[in-house]
Amino acid sequence: MDRVLDEAVETAKKLVELYKKEADKYKRLAEMERDRRREVEARLRNCSKLLGEGPDLEAKLDSMIPDLVRAAASLPPPPEVSELQARLEATEKDRDAFAELLDIATKKRDAALRARDAVTARLESRRREDEQLPGDADALKARLHAPTLRGVLEQAQRHCFSLVITADMDETKKLEHHKKAPHWCDRLAATLATMQLYAETKDLAQARGGRGGPDLANLKAYCTSQPFPLLADDKVVLSEGQTASSSPRGKAQRTLRVPEYIDSSGRALMLEHVRIGDGAPPAPRLHYLDDTDRSGQLVIGFFGDHRYNAGTN
Repeated sequence: MDRVLDEAVETAKKLVELYKKEADKYKRLAEMERDRRREVEARLRNCSKLLGEGPDLEAKLDSMIPDLVRAAASLPPPPEVSELQARLEATEKDRDAFAELLDIATKKRDAALRARDAVTARLESRRREDEQLPGDADALKARLHAPTLRGVLEQAQRHCFSLVITADMDETKKLEHHKKAPHWCDRLAATLATMQLYAETKDLAQARGGRGGPDLANLKAYCTSQPFPLLADDKVVLSEGQTASSSPRGKAQRTLRVPEYIDSSGRALMLEHVRIGDGAPPAPRLHYLDDTDRSGQLVIGFFGDHRYNAGTN
């Protein structure tokens, strides 16, 4: 009997727990429903308010329409594609013009800096040596004087800052003991001094805003323009004969080393040359590349025996 009562009590407890859970469930549902109703009622109130303001909003919009129409009428018409293209082309031309002006200004600045550096170096050299020599050309030639041809070239490396000497100086060995070697030393010094002054003068002309005119077109023109030139203009040759300039052998002997900032290949054809010796063999020649319009420098690519041509070889 007690057992039956215990089971009945236990069953009753379970039913009570179940009823409590169900009651909690319905309570939560009721609260959710109440919240939804409140939300709907709030929306209804907002809608009613908007509906009440409808006439006022419509009146405001009606009053704004004329202003909007007038504003739209006063707007400029959109540009045509052709007009935009023309504007773009004009802008690109302006850009190119400014780029060209910048390039010109940069070249003038570089030329001025090179001229300044060359003059400063020469003045410093003169100050150190405490020399008082007549005339720039004669003074520079005197500083280049040396008892050997190689020595003259080495002096030029120290004093001629616009000259780049890539020539193989061992080529001078064949000439050093010749009876005319002292005469060649003098003419070589005069040539290198003239080349340096030509480059400096051209740099100064470019720095002042010009190209120096025909007198600075090339080394020969510069020599011709000088009243008392150290180097006679007939010693400067701007090109070679057909055989020397076009034959494989002639071109190969005249394709000489240059700095890569002048030619990325490191070599360039040098047809321009100076007659250091007269026509009789070995007739020494100095071959050079005139890059004064770009880098402000002259490259001495060869000094030695006359190169191959039909007349001398």
